Amino acid sequence: MKIAETLEPKRRRQASGLVVLSSSRSFKILVKKHSSQWVLEGDIKSCFDKISHEWLIKHAMMDKEILKKWLNAGYVENNVFHRTDEGTPQGGIISPTLANIALDDLEAAIKRVARREEKVHLVRYADDFIVTGATREILESRVKPVITDFMKERGLELSPEKTKITHIDEGFDFLGFNARKYGGKLLIKPAKKGIKSFLDDIRGTVKSMRAAKTENLIKYLNVKIQGWVNYYRHCVAKATFNYLDNSIFWIVWKWA
Repeated sequence: MKIAETLEPKRRRQASGLVVLSSSRSFKILVKKHSSQWVLEGDIKSCFDKISHEWLIKHAMMDKEILKKWLNAGYVENNVFHRTDEGTPQGGIISPTLANIALDDLEAAIKRVARREEKVHLVRYADDFIVTGATREILESRVKPVITDFMKERGLELSPEKTKITHIDEGFDFLGFNARKYGGKLLIKPAKKGIKSFLDDIRGTVKSMRAAKTENLIKYLNVKIQGWVNYYRHCVAKATFNYLDNSIFWIVWKWA
């Protein structure tokens, strides 16, 4: 199956809702000539593992007894029980909701220290976020300290290695996309890391199905290809899709 052929008719498409909205908001606040030029790429260190139980119990607007039971329930992995004295297990059905509750006021906290002309905007999806600003100094001296204090109150901290401030002409990765201005024009494309990871997955799949029937291999690969393409079909991805078409062809040719 050609990658371009995996695109379904418009009436049957199901968008990756919140991710698409986050990507669209990133485009909207960065696309104009006079938009923000600097971006703080935020990364929370072990968000789900470190989030404060005490803060959640005090501030989450839900039944406190039920919440305490959820937080202290623990989890089982490889037949071994693990206590949850802090944090909330990633993959737990309530974990995304609790993380959103904890981070919900981040935008308001940032807006309190920024003026309108400084073009400070937050885009967040779960625990991944970026903050734009007119200058590097605004993000470094005012916005980042506010975020640090905000996280500390909730038992969290920014990752020093992964949190950085980048100029839009240099570009940045967010939610698997790369946003960058080329000669003043903003393009959002699939990130190189995601492309490499996808091709590695395809190679691993083909290798693991070395003795499979041709139709079974093609059917299995088509599911992976369609899922990946549906995620990235809203961005500037034509060149990437063509590159992957060619790469997958030679991977399957070699298998055959």
